Amino acid sequence: MTSVENTGNPETMCNFRYLHEIVNGNLNLIGGIMDAFLKQVPEDLTTINEAIILEDYSTIRSYAHTMKSSASIMGISALAPILDELVMLSEKAVDIDKITSLNFQLNSILKQAIEEVKTEKLNNIQT
Repeated sequence: MTSVENTGNPETMCNFRYLHEIVNGNLNLIGGIMDAFLKQVPEDLTTINEAIILEDYSTIRSYAHTMKSSASIMGISALAPILDELVMLSEKAVDIDKITSLNFQLNSILKQAIEEVKTEKLNNIQT
């Protein structure tokens, strides 16, 4: 079993099994998806961070919703409840303090996940 197929580790954020399954183990495709994740997620985080400062609830909702698919593909299950709550609060345009707190968690988890994706790609995916 390669690392890509691992079911996850309690100390890690990513579980690459789903990604491996949806592309039938195609390492080139996995590498491309990882590259897209590594490019898009930091940009999306920056946009959400700026939207929170501006209390731009529409942008927060839109990017949190979009980020659900990236988190799902990389098996970052810890993000599902955070992103769901961000979407719900921003739809109601309420509780910017709670949104800020959730965003802190989002940034922390994704920082670790980004490093895991980089490591996984470097060690196991040659594209």
